[in-house]
Formats: sequence, C-alpha cells, structure tokens
Amino acid sequence: MRLTRRDALRVVGAGTLTGLAGCLSGDDAGSTGEGRADWPHPNFSAQGTSYNPRSTGPSSKPSEAWGVDVGGLGGTRPTVYEDTVYYATGKTLRAFDVEDGTERWSVNVESNSGFRSPVTVDADHVYIGQTGARTGVLAFTHDGEEVWHAPTESSVWAPILRSTPDQDRLYAADTAGYVFRIRASDGRIEWRTRVFGPAVRLAAQFGEVVVGTEGGEVVALDDDGPGREPTGLWRTKLPGGIQALGYVTSSDVVAGMFGAGVARLRGSLRAGSVDWHRDESSPHRSLVLGPDRVYSTDGSGIHAYDDSDGSPSWKADGDFFAPPAGAGDTIFVSDTSDDGGVVAYDRSGGIGVGSARLGNHRWNYSLEGGAVTGPTPAHDSLFVVESGGEDGSARLVALRVD
Repeated sequence: MRLTRRDALRVVGAGTLTGLAGCLSGDDAGSTGEGRADWPHPNFSAQGTSYNPRSTGPSSKPSEAWGVDVGGLGGTRPTVYEDTVYYATGKTLRAFDVEDGTERWSVNVESNSGFRSPVTVDADHVYIGQTGARTGVLAFTHDGEEVWHAPTESSVWAPILRSTPDQDRLYAADTAGYVFRIRASDGRIEWRTRVFGPAVRLAAQFGEVVVGTEGGEVVALDDDGPGREPTGLWRTKLPGGIQALGYVTSSDVVAGMFGAGVARLRGSLRAGSVDWHRDESSPHRSLVLGPDRVYSTDGSGIHAYDDSDGSPSWKADGDFFAPPAGAGDTIFVSDTSDDGGVVAYDRSGGIGVGSARLGNHRWNYSLEGGAVTGPTPAHDSLFVVESGGEDGSARLVALRVD
C-alpha cells in the first residue's frame, strides 16, 4: 500500500505530537535536533522562542504548493497543529488542510466584535482572543465547535499559552493589565492578577509566567499550582514598549522593545537585572531565540546577537517588519516591501563581517505585494500571508519544494 504524504502527517500527529511543550525523539531524516513537526503556538512554544530545533520548512528555494484567499489581514502568523493550518483575520477564524489548502471549517465573529490574539492550538482545543460582544478567550474543538468562553476585562492581544500540557491550565493577558490562569477543560478562571499597564506580550514555562507591558515593564510571576494566587518574582522597567518576549534559559528572558532594541534580563537570584542591551534592531512581535543566538528583525534588516553577551554576530539588510522564525539551521524572514517575499538564511550567518557575508543567504521567494505576516515553517512547508498588491486580495500561501 502506498503511504501518501497526508498519511505520513497523520501518523506523525497521532504518534508524537501529544503536547505543546513535548518534543520528538529519534533520528528523523533531515532533522538537526529534537522538536515538533508543526507550529502550535504563535511563537512555536509557550516559551516564546519562535524556534524549532527540528529542521522543518523548505531547505532550498520552494514554489507555491497552494494559495487561498483569506478575505482580510490578521497581522499574526499562521499556526499549524498536526495536519491543519489555522489563520484568523479580525472577522474570521479558518482552518485549512496542510496538504492542499482545502478549507475544513470557519467561524465568523459576532457583530461589532473582532478576533484579536493569534491562534493557539493544543491536543484539546483551538484558542483565540476576542473583543466586542464577548470579550475574552474562546475555545473551539478541532472541528470548529465552540466549547467555552472565558470573559476578560479587556481585549486579549498577547498569545494564549499552554505551557504544561499535562496540567489543565492556560495563561492569558489583556489590555486592562490583567493576567489570567484559565482551566483549559472548561474555561473557568482560576485566578487573575494585575500588572501596571496593558499586558501585550506573554511567555511561560514550568510554573513561571513573564508578562510584557505596553509601557515597557517586564514582570515575572511564580504560579505554584491549583488553589494558590501567583506571587511576584521580579519587575523591570525598560526604555520602550515590549514588542517581543521569550525565555532563553530556565529563568532568563529576552525582551524586544519598540524603538529601543533588545535586552537580556536575568532571572532567579538576579531578579530581572539587565545583563546586556543592544539598540541596533527593534523587533516586531517576536524574536527568534535559537541555540547561542538571538535574532531580531525590523525595517533595517535582521540582526543576530550572541545570547550570552549580546555581541553582534551577523546581519543582513531588508524590510523585515514581520517577526522571524527559526527551524533547525535555517532562519526564515518575511520581506514586507511591495516586491518582497520570504528570505531564508543559514542560522550561522556564513562567513564575513557585518552584512558583507558569504554563504548566509539560502533562497528568496517573491510574493505579490510582499508578505504581511511572519513565516511559519512546519512539516516540509512554509506558510505565510501575502498582501496581493493594490488590486489583489490577501492569500494564505503554502511554499514547498517540488
């Protein structure tokens, strides 16, 4: 019997993708490390790394496998869980088949309402933030049926996180400054606590949650478990609104700021002290926190820093206003200029000095009107939304090597 590509994806999904923080083991062909085949959180994991140790996505220049109109722009990258791609605009949440782009289901938001957060998916549900008629977090089945609604005080812009799949809890944050722990099974809010100012970025691992605010504060919370309110670990003020946030070790985090660069903050006994700060690149929505390096993109290009001391490693020029993604030894970035597309770089940066380098550029694929979301590498494909130019409509595109 011939095993189709879709069959292979389903086998992978059934046998190994059993939790957002879980990892694959074994020597998979083409893999440079343990990781998942999909991309279930907006930034790959609850830790906010935007990096998959496993080599997913095209390793050489791809072509378009399929493209579908999505009717509008959502601004956040597509999410992939097992063999389904999820993308939400302000008005519609839709699910597509990874293989051929067939739409599986869609949900329209209520009148005078809108979807706001990126999509997060786990083995139980599909989660998204909504504002308007029922402001809060919504959970759907993998078939698009609503399961529960957890009300929040204001809009949920930050990613919704499932940091420990074996525990029945989610974390969410809203623009009124509240952070919530929500029971994943039924949407019950188990606790809420408030930070100073709109909470716009969120990362979590184990029993710790780190929150980034619009006003430039990073707050770390300790969540000991059921029945206990969170306690504050540390709080640090940075010189710009928090645009990106993620863990680089068990307690250290890296924050990207609006107009103020990138900084590493020490956790544990150092209580949020700034370890290093680089102001060359101010990221948009996420960083790539890969092995040994931090990758930041903005309108000037991509900058790679040594994660231990912040020293510059390499850079490349480009209109990279969307958040980057990493998988294995490749960094993928979206060029948001009118004639841009997706660019793939060798994670090491090749050989050279600054932006004058040899061997760092792998391939470039142009999109009509440029890319409007960060790229999502999953399985053997790369998923991105193109604007369609002045006369076209926005499309979700799957890029794949023939």
